[in-house]
Amino acid sequence: MTGSTWVLWWKDAQGTASLGLLQERLLRGLRASLKGRWSMDTKLFHSPYNFVQHQNIKVPPLTAPRGTASDQSMYLVVRGTSRRQFYVMASNRVVVEAEPEMESIVLRLKNLWTPRQTARVEGYTYEGDDWVIRTGNMMVGTSYKGLIIEINYLPCSNPEQTRGLMLELLMMILPEDAQVDANHGVDYRRAGLDPTSMTDRHTAYQYVHLFTQSSLL
Repeated sequence: MTGSTWVLWWKDAQGTASLGLLQERLLRGLRASLKGRWSMDTKLFHSPYNFVQHQNIKVPPLTAPRGTASDQSMYLVVRGTSRRQFYVMASNRVVVEAEPEMESIVLRLKNLWTPRQTARVEGYTYEGDDWVIRTGNMMVGTSYKGLIIEINYLPCSNPEQTRGLMLELLMMILPEDAQVDANHGVDYRRAGLDPTSMTDRHTAYQYVHLFTQSSLL
């Protein structure tokens, strides 16, 4: 699925009640179709080694901006029913897609990567004429942390050209007083990603940026 995607966090959502409110506004207000259940996992791994130094990655000696992982952290993002896996590591400088077997390999490398924390999102997928919205309640460990909303506008893959349209959709489904982290400041160039044409790697990168800048993981 192509297009442009925006990942954001409804911080003060109230669990099942908020998920139900979004469903009602999507189905009745926007006349969306409920396509089924949706889930997303983001797992944090930590290494005793500095990945940037170990791989001789040449980077400027600058302080990492807010929203980036450390050089000793790796994030695994697993999305959707297909369970596609994306790894984001080295202070968000590397984003790669891997086969499902890769996670079991990483778990066996206990001297290199140690599991630290997991965020799990469970909810539903809705489709409109030219957009897809996914909503789900988020648990970090055993703690409820609000609700994730993922908006996918299909006709255009340039995020700058679609943000206004996605914002209109968001305002139609959220309560006016909702406390939302809009996940601003994502720098795709840092990971060598084209900022004008989004892919699934960009979406995985957004999740890691949100979780790191908000100190969720």
